[in-house]
Amino acid sequence: MQIGFPLELQSVLVNISFLIITIIVNQMGLIASASLGVVGKLMEFLMLPAIALGSALASLIALNVGAKQYKRAKQTLKYAIMISLAFAIVVTTICEIDGTILTRIFTNNQDGIKNGALYLKTYSIDCLLTSFLFCINGYLNGYERTVFTMVHSLVATFVGRIPLTLLFSKIPNVTLFHMGIAAPLSTMISLVMIFIYFKKTKFDNIKER
Repeated sequence: MQIGFPLELQSVLVNISFLIITIIVNQMGLIASASLGVVGKLMEFLMLPAIALGSALASLIALNVGAKQYKRAKQTLKYAIMISLAFAIVVTTICEIDGTILTRIFTNNQDGIKNGALYLKTYSIDCLLTSFLFCINGYLNGYERTVFTMVHSLVATFVGRIPLTLLFSKIPNVTLFHMGIAAPLSTMISLVMIFIYFKKTKFDNIKER
């Protein structure tokens, strides 16, 4: 309960937050709503390597920590980030050059394709950031620091992403390009909190015995 409950609560609340964001974007009209659905499907796939590696890391890190192989645990994290980041760089580059290559996979509507590509142009930057975030979360979960991973995720979501999405939606002539900025900005909040946490708890001083 102590280790698993924070992760489950985090999952439930983050899913609720996406419903809130969907409600906000739906108010921008039918095309924006459809584009959000298309990009949502795409991002589930595009972030899959980082999510999968993060989940795998939780088990791998726990095994290494149990064996007191702290240096190897850090190396495992490093390689996971490198693999995830390599995929994210390719994906983000495609989205920045021509996101319609990806959005047209899920829709034939030209407005939906163009608006989805606009959304991807800024939202796809989150792929780069989550390459670090999800892997580090897996690393922390392996150390049983699940309460902290829950806290920084919820702060980034409910203090960062939702308020920013609401704020951007009020901008005159707003487009999905602007709405997509909220995702990477909220991830940056998490990464800053993690950086501070590492320094305060002196994770860098954990050495292999």
